[in-house]
Amino acid sequence: MEALTKTIYPRIKEKILIRFSSTPINILTEIGSSEGAITGGSFEESVPVVNNLLKVADSVKTPIPKVLQAGQWVYSPAGIPIAILTGLLAAQKIMKNKI
Repeated sequence: MEALTKTIYPRIKEKILIRFSSTPINILTEIGSSEGAITGGSFEESVPVVNNLLKVADSVKTPIPKVLQAGQWVYSPAGIPIAILTGLLAAQKIMKNKI
């Protein structure tokens, strides 16, 4: 946040409503899981991430101009292979100056 605030998004801090982060240690401590991530969701609402294989390249886009995302939770179904794939897709967009 500091880097973004000091460079290209000076007012981003005042726009954030909630933020949090967790590490595998937090997850182990809080819920006792040490065997990796699972995927899940609710069928009551639409999926909040891209979930169409033909649109997987769109999963790295964010509402913030020139900011991309990558990781296991940016596409459904989630997982480590998706983290690797979205990292590659984001890097390719950057290298092609597509952002």
